[in-house]
Amino acid sequence: MKIDDLKNHVRTIGKKYTDREQRARRLFIEERAAALHNERDREFAIKTEISNYFCIAYSAVSFSGSGQIGFSIHKDKFFEPSVSDLDVACIDVELFQRAWIDVVSTTRAFTDLTPFGKRGVGYIDQFKEQILRRGMIRIDVMPQSPSVRLGLDFKDS
Repeated sequence: MKIDDLKNHVRTIGKKYTDREQRARRLFIEERAAALHNERDREFAIKTEISNYFCIAYSAVSFSGSGQIGFSIHKDKFFEPSVSDLDVACIDVELFQRAWIDVVSTTRAFTDLTPFGKRGVGYIDQFKEQILRRGMIRIDVMPQSPSVRLGLDFKDS
């Protein structure tokens, strides 16, 4: 399959849904992960390990990015097993709440930015925007705390 075929597949699905949430749900929850299309046992094992680690439902674990759609929108190239990152989204209100509490307590409600390390104000503002506008907290950009370290250790394993 060519990359243009994958793009057309994504566009075809996307055109059916004018609502962003429905479009995202259709592409990222209903579709099988392109990167693991022929590896259902591996997909099941990965999702099971993530759901167990974060104490969330198996159904709350979805793949995103190039692993899900088969290509990188930004790099315009195929997902490459053992090279590309396999991005995962955990869609769980309680996990989000735990992460949000961790952010607020670690940064003292963003009055202490030292847990962000050497990251600049623009970077921190982008982090806040993702939380406020998308309801998304990326573990790799959270301020440093013991619980973030545990999540990053899992991510890197």
